[in-house]
Amino acid sequence: MLNPSFLFSILWLAPCAGAAISLVPRRGVEVVASLIAASLTVVVSLILLIVPVSGSFGYFYSDNLTRILTITTSCIFLTSVAYSVFYINRIKEPFIRFRWYYCLLDLFAFTMLLAITVNDLGIIWLAIEATTVTSALLVALERKRTSIESAWRYTLIVSAGLALSLFAVILVYFSQGTLVISKLLTEPVKNSMIMVLAVGFALIGYGTKAGIAPMHAWLPDAHSEAPSPISALFSAVLLPTSIYAFVRIFALLQGSPVVFSEMRNLVLGFGIFTVLIASIIIGYQRDYKRMLAYSSMENMGIILVGFSLGGIGVLGAIIQIVAHAFAKSSAFYEAGNILVEYETTRMVDAQGVIGRLRSTGYLFILSCLSITGAPPFGVFLGEFLVLSQAVQSGNLALAVLLGFAYIYNFIGLNRQAIQLIFGKTRMGEDPIRDSVQKRYASTLNPAINSSESGSKVLEIRQENRLSVLIPLVNLVVSLVIGIYMFPAFLQAATELVHP
Repeated sequence: MLNPSFLFSILWLAPCAGAAISLVPRRGVEVVASLIAASLTVVVSLILLIVPVSGSFGYFYSDNLTRILTITTSCIFLTSVAYSVFYINRIKEPFIRFRWYYCLLDLFAFTMLLAITVNDLGIIWLAIEATTVTSALLVALERKRTSIESAWRYTLIVSAGLALSLFAVILVYFSQGTLVISKLLTEPVKNSMIMVLAVGFALIGYGTKAGIAPMHAWLPDAHSEAPSPISALFSAVLLPTSIYAFVRIFALLQGSPVVFSEMRNLVLGFGIFTVLIASIIIGYQRDYKRMLAYSSMENMGIILVGFSLGGIGVLGAIIQIVAHAFAKSSAFYEAGNILVEYETTRMVDAQGVIGRLRSTGYLFILSCLSITGAPPFGVFLGEFLVLSQAVQSGNLALAVLLGFAYIYNFIGLNRQAIQLIFGKTRMGEDPIRDSVQKRYASTLNPAINSSESGSKVLEIRQENRLSVLIPLVNLVVSLVIGIYMFPAFLQAATELVHP
């Protein structure tokens, strides 16, 4: 059997090596280095998942939850690098050179993998702070005034929030005398009041990075202005990594049931408030990337509710993390295809996508159905389990609010998505009817050119295969998660509910 420390070392070193090699001033080196680095992380993560490795190994810590998050992060890292090969070539005046883009992308993935697998709460805080450093310039890549402003807002708001989470880490050390996760999980809480303060600071601090309301002001702007591969990493991996950091501190209170019960209500309050706010706002968006950003915010709220409810709610939260990661990354890649074609994120200016990008249009609709909880996708299963736990625990008011949010979000987001994909263009053309008429006229009389038989606006483009295949694969994974219950999900939930 391979040494676990060796495997974790490869997991950390691969993206670092990819980042260093990406800076070599030779054309194409950065792409190859990043693809190899991402592929290595996926292989190592699969080995760790298939051959269960639990416990502490020096600086490394592994349980079922860390292994699930590791394979999720690695897969989204790989697909984002691969999609970048197609996407970033459209950026004519990038804020940084492309080799720096790939370097920072690799380091961004490294900081998230570090936060998930390290055996120290202090280093987790450092890693999550480092995610801000490595990703801020990526948000501003397209050198627009709005993207640069979004990068500044993201840096300032998130850094302020993480300053509060630093107080949480200090308080944990003051109470328990250690920050080593493997030791904290085996020791009783020594000072309940200090730990309550620590959880409160962690909720606000890490909640800011996770997009929990009302600390979410940075999230819609950063997600909508960042390049689509980075938006995918933000929604699919960065937000759950911040939730993970909070859960590690929150779970320490389980040794004091009375205190834990009180703090659970506070966490539930923030979670359901986030779900409701995001669900209501989604239906009024006019920018399709901002719409997806608010959807991510809503899903993080559901995940927070699931972890705080306990029981099968924890299982639902874990499934939600993974299923949402693959479905939302798929949606952002498709949004990138639309942006490349139309050069705008305004829905009114990009309506009738199906008339130009047939495959992207259908995939975007399916992705939107997935992220809003349509069966049999994995997000539906996660949301159902969280709602079931709310009912079983007797919290009917919470269950009603969740049910309302689910329905409102489903209708609001999918109504907007249908209008974007199948709606009439700004010229008043129907992308389905007019394109059919154009093909029919061309069949009857091949001599009729496009200007006579239909508008060039509705001319179906030959889509890049890579830009279609990558989101399709991620969407299929989200579907599989909804159909098959992976044992690792059950084991991870059991470990958190019964530590």
